[in-house]
Amino acid sequence: ELYQKGLLFSADEYEKFCGMMKDAPVKSMCLNVAHDCNLRCEYCFASKGDFGRGRMLMPFEVGKKAIDFLIAESKGRHNLEVDFFGGEPLMNFDVVRRIVEYARGLEKQHNKNFRFTITTNGVLLTDDKIEYINREMSNVVLSLDGRKKVNDLLRVKPDGSGSYDLIVPKYQKLVSTRGDKDYYVRGTFTKHNLDFTNDLLHMADLGFDQLSMEPVVSDEKLDYSIREEDLPAIFREYEHLADLLIQRRKEGRGFNFFHFMIDLDQGPCAIKRLRGCGCGNEYVAVTPEGDIFPCHQFVGDDSWKMGNVLDGSFDRAMKEDFSRYNIYSKKDCRNCWAKFYCSGGCNANSWQYE
Repeated sequence: ELYQKGLLFSADEYEKFCGMMKDAPVKSMCLNVAHDCNLRCEYCFASKGDFGRGRMLMPFEVGKKAIDFLIAESKGRHNLEVDFFGGEPLMNFDVVRRIVEYARGLEKQHNKNFRFTITTNGVLLTDDKIEYINREMSNVVLSLDGRKKVNDLLRVKPDGSGSYDLIVPKYQKLVSTRGDKDYYVRGTFTKHNLDFTNDLLHMADLGFDQLSMEPVVSDEKLDYSIREEDLPAIFREYEHLADLLIQRRKEGRGFNFFHFMIDLDQGPCAIKRLRGCGCGNEYVAVTPEGDIFPCHQFVGDDSWKMGNVLDGSFDRAMKEDFSRYNIYSKKDCRNCWAKFYCSGGCNANSWQYE
């Protein structure tokens, strides 16, 4: 209402920075070390683990070439990010270890600092893996949808049984021994749990204080999909969550909710807000076969293939195209009052469901 009345405005001084993205180095990479999974989550964007390309694990040689590619394409960038992803990366844990060792061995020579992240469903976590992850991974993402009845509805094993009882004790052990290193528990809410505040509170009561809960992205014909008529209830739920979060913090039982941690006066910087995650330009994904894609959500559609780390090919024209996707090049974003909050949204979701 304030925006429509012309009372909410400021001079826009950021469009001039869009051109800076053209020559940006590749600074982060998603390594799909496993196109396989030991769960069969109903809403999985990766076709329940194999990305529609057949179940396979990444050989070490591909991971090694991917690290070489990242070092070369990062130019003078010192800090580099590598996310071990899948599928379920713990199904290929020996290769994860070897890739980390290989990258660490190149840091001094190339003046690089690698920050590793691993995203896991927790099924294969053991004491040894927990110790290694807490030592070597700068961040860890733990998948859990909240309450047992919610999690076990869609996050199921191949036999259809739930995963909650198996993974929660392992997550608690990992987090309790992680110290001050980063982690977060990431959930997905669907039509079945529009009261997702209860799932966040449940996870907080389990001892997890770094939380994320994202809406499912899916075909609206599916029974768990979120539809336009659900939006008022979701908006009310976010307001409810904000009130409860403030109350819990006053009581000394607070937690961080990732999607409330946005402040226009703090980070990320304005240039990053121009286009969000940097997919296809500063960020790429590599498959077990060595194929390069703009991000993990484009994997599986060869029309978006950018190259291959084994033969050294890389589509720089596509990289430049992605560098131009920003809040000023998207007509629906350009004059939106909230453009610096969402940065234009997810390119992969926009392409898939446009």
